[in-house]
Amino acid sequence: MVLACLWAASFPVNAAEVPWLYDVTVAVEDQSTSARLDGASHALGQLLTRLTGLTSVPRNEAVSRALAAPDLYYNQFRFERAEDGEGLELRLQFVPEAVLDLIRDAQLPIWRANRPTVLTWIVVDDGLIRRILGAGTDHPLVAAIDERARERGLPLQLPLLDLTDQLTVEPAAVWGRLSQILRPASQRYDADHVLVGRLQKVRDERWSVDWEFWLDGEVHHLQGEARDPASLGRAAADLVADELAARYAVLDRGVRRQNLAVTAVSGAGDYADLLRYLGGLEFVEEVMVSAVSGDRLQVSLITAAEPDQLLELFRLDGRLIRTRTDPVPGGPIELVWQRR
Repeated sequence: MVLACLWAASFPVNAAEVPWLYDVTVAVEDQSTSARLDGASHALGQLLTRLTGLTSVPRNEAVSRALAAPDLYYNQFRFERAEDGEGLELRLQFVPEAVLDLIRDAQLPIWRANRPTVLTWIVVDDGLIRRILGAGTDHPLVAAIDERARERGLPLQLPLLDLTDQLTVEPAAVWGRLSQILRPASQRYDADHVLVGRLQKVRDERWSVDWEFWLDGEVHHLQGEARDPASLGRAAADLVADELAARYAVLDRGVRRQNLAVTAVSGAGDYADLLRYLGGLEFVEEVMVSAVSGDRLQVSLITAAEPDQLLELFRLDGRLIRTRTDPVPGGPIELVWQRR
């Protein structure tokens, strides 16, 4: 009976923290101090795009001040040769707490590091054959979608196209966007959502593309045409990042108190893990315990997240599961703690 009433318990969630989110690499001219400062400022701007979900971050006073003094926000850097062996790159490791404080000061949205994974199926029709593009494929569309996804902080994957994929997914299935084939094939990659693209060579050496992003029962479309396939790949990464950020980024509309009642908190270990989890959420500013009774803990959060969005973010993490869909008016949100 308890399992039957768990909120959205039948929906699997595989989101995970993006490990490279605060690690940014930018091109620089040389290893001079001025080049490092310019590169660090550019890298901080890219990181703000990743963390806010905004393609254009407002240059308000707090942001402008930070971009002028980027050294305050990273603790490691090094210069590296680019993969092509010719250019020079600056790689920086930013401090999460410092950058999140900046985002709060600037009153920007916060899109936390725990993000849904997206598997991308792409089929190309060059006028002769249709083929699926997989991870590591030497194609400008693949390189562009990978690069732009990283710029947006998006955990986007392409299939390996190993023997298992080859036996289960043919180009015709991707071209026809057959969900009954693509969804099961995507499960082996623990993908939360699926992006499907059809790239076709058309007149005058131009390419047309038709994208579908499958997001929790919704289908988001994007069509385009260009001479350069790379621009079509960047647009697809932006489509996915924009839709996910619109759902998961917490807007700064002012903080409020949200009361929770969490059960299945058994012992000191669970108690510490729960408070550590809640305190580590980027969109939570303060955690206060108001009462403890047996395995039930009453907690108040100071957060900018609206109640429905807060529940969606909890669902994404899979650590707090709602136990009832009809909360008592004025009462706390009832949740069950999922230990790991």
